[in-house]
Amino acid sequence: MTDTPLNILFINTDQQRLDSLGCYGCEVAQTPNLDRLAADGVRFDRCFTANPVCMPARASWFTGQYPSHHGCWQNGVPLDPNSDMIQTRLKGAGYHTGLIGKIHLDNIWMRNTPHPKYGFDLLLECEGDPYCKDEYFQWIEKHGLYESYLAQFKAGGHYERYVRDIPLEFHPNTWITNHVGDYFKARREDGKPFFLSVGFFDPHHPFDPVEPYASRFRAEDMPAPISGDCEELMTPYAKERRKDYADICRDPARVGGTIAAFHAMMAHLDDAVGRILKALESQGLAESTVIIFTSDHGELLGDHGMLLKGPMFFDPSIRVPMIWRFPEVMAVPAAIDTGFASSVDIAPTVAELAGIQGPHRQQGRPLFSREGTLRPVPARDAVLTEWRGSHIHQKDGVLWEPAVRCLVTDDWKFVHYEGKEFGELHDRRNDPCELRNLWADTGRQDVVREMRDRLLSFILESEPLPTKTDIF
Repeated sequence: MTDTPLNILFINTDQQRLDSLGCYGCEVAQTPNLDRLAADGVRFDRCFTANPVCMPARASWFTGQYPSHHGCWQNGVPLDPNSDMIQTRLKGAGYHTGLIGKIHLDNIWMRNTPHPKYGFDLLLECEGDPYCKDEYFQWIEKHGLYESYLAQFKAGGHYERYVRDIPLEFHPNTWITNHVGDYFKARREDGKPFFLSVGFFDPHHPFDPVEPYASRFRAEDMPAPISGDCEELMTPYAKERRKDYADICRDPARVGGTIAAFHAMMAHLDDAVGRILKALESQGLAESTVIIFTSDHGELLGDHGMLLKGPMFFDPSIRVPMIWRFPEVMAVPAAIDTGFASSVDIAPTVAELAGIQGPHRQQGRPLFSREGTLRPVPARDAVLTEWRGSHIHQKDGVLWEPAVRCLVTDDWKFVHYEGKEFGELHDRRNDPCELRNLWADTGRQDVVREMRDRLLSFILESEPLPTKTDIF
């Protein structure tokens, strides 16, 4: 272990499912840079998001808490800017903290004012939503490209493939990577250790790759979505959600085009990551930098007859890639971790590696020791995903507002819908594609009761209690 403070480079994407990379077994992926990162680092095969939408999941990255505790319980509920976060802890320890790209800890829809900085010394915002006039969209507006970008965004839709007509040099990925290169140069010059979060909007919908990536993937070459669900056993929410995407998901050509666009966006993103890694090396910073790669949540991509993200708890929606690569000086061997990991583990792990106290009342656990030793497996016997919805559907004048908790174990996935007479129970060993919900199966009621008890125990055991003093 070196006495030199470790830099932390946190590369994150939006709406990227686990099986979107070659290193996770995707046969159509063109992701050599991320695959190489995984080959040289530690790849976590069972990482689950704390929440299947953007803002709550991202808040969990930085606080180390589940949404029920950090308070950002749904998109549209800003995280308190005074929250105790890993970047503020690192800043207090002498780190320069920066975020380039997507932050989305506050509302972005129709935003015309600067996003709160949330403890970052530098924030250069590129949210991906053209209704948010962040630094990126202000930049392309100066180059006369904003109105055409917005017009194509409105016309193209969110569910099916189209080719973004912006020149490659003006694409958000290019803007982000250019600024990251400048950031590395500045840190080399001032010598300060850094924590840099690089947030890419891709592969989030709309499915709008640019050339030359768009032409690399054909609809007919894409793997078919997971299908064959026993629909009568699905929850009312899932049945309704399937109706929203039925026209696309039942048409192999249309859904295949969407899948092809997703992988084209991933190939573009991978090239951007490659540029970042080269820039890190060219500035002489690679030998003192830990690299983290993950996504905030997944993408259904036609599986189970649905697109996009939560509040569905199938694996493609809540299971995400996570890779950690260490500098050679730490001599951390490459590995594949098969234990459970969570978004809430990132802040505690960064704090451990930096040798500082992490955010107060964090609920996650370090994945590595200060020396880079991987935690023993299994480190935990279950993992939790939360959801509290403003609504899912309005049916017959009744607004459904569920609070949901999903607990995943080696054997079972259990989804509890508060106040509802239905739920989900999936046999992870015998039905890995989650095609048959066993919640109402008369032969599985003992499992339902056992998993309900385990969920309650997990929630109670994970409460972020402060240390009790001797004086009371």
